[in-house]
Amino acid sequence: MDKVSIIMPCYNDGTYIQEAINSVRKQTYKNIELIIIDDGSDDPNTLEILSKLAEQKSDVKLLKTHRLRPAGARNFGIQHAEGKYILPLDSDDIIKPEYVEKAVAILENNESVGVVYCYAELFGEKTGRWELPDYSLDKMLLDNIVFVTAMFHREDWEKVGGFNSEMHHGMEDYDFWLSIMELGREIHQIPEVLFHYRIKPTSRTTEFMVNIHSVQKTYRDIYLHHPQLYEKYRDKYAYVLREALIEQLFLNKALQESILILEKIKRIPVLKTVIKKFIMK
Repeated sequence: MDKVSIIMPCYNDGTYIQEAINSVRKQTYKNIELIIIDDGSDDPNTLEILSKLAEQKSDVKLLKTHRLRPAGARNFGIQHAEGKYILPLDSDDIIKPEYVEKAVAILENNESVGVVYCYAELFGEKTGRWELPDYSLDKMLLDNIVFVTAMFHREDWEKVGGFNSEMHHGMEDYDFWLSIMELGREIHQIPEVLFHYRIKPTSRTTEFMVNIHSVQKTYRDIYLHHPQLYEKYRDKYAYVLREALIEQLFLNKALQESILILEKIKRIPVLKTVIKKFIMK
């Protein structure tokens, strides 16, 4: 039974980290090492919890870094990992007991597969199914549809040089998956909910998505970082971009028409009063 290293960066997530640790300890696959990287936490609660973990000398390997951010902290943890397979898990998320076992089975039985992930649900500030598209090459070329808590070969991480720690706005997982694809590996999605992603009031993702210039630059950098991959799928990528553009044009048209209809309704006195009362509720 090959070892799996679960890599858990932590920055001031003491409120949630015990849930994440418990989800690792409940895995049906037993040859697991858990590596927690304290990336410069300064929250007293988090420091106390991590200190207790260190004192317990339990099944957790605790490392310390100083604000390497998620990509750098993951790389540091993987450098100290012993596992053949790697599974990143953020310290505020949780995995279901069967996730590691099912992911390992797929990697063991299919040499062409380099990344395994699953369906996911949201919890915290928002609940319900995480409505990511089912995996396809077309969608992956256009945008990231694979979350970071996916299993991969440690040797592939070494070949591509790890996660890109220079991507300060995030999306380093997308860049990493594209690098794995450049090795000729495939991505496999388990059609089951085996991962729960916590939604918090603010996060790197929410901050990133409000700045159009940061988004544009990040996607431009990712494209330029993978010239061979995008050259290989040049025609496919062009078709996907054209279809996405057409879809956005139609969605924008529908939105504008809805706004015009609402403006007309507002001019009708009775309906105007109804709308005002509805909004006030």
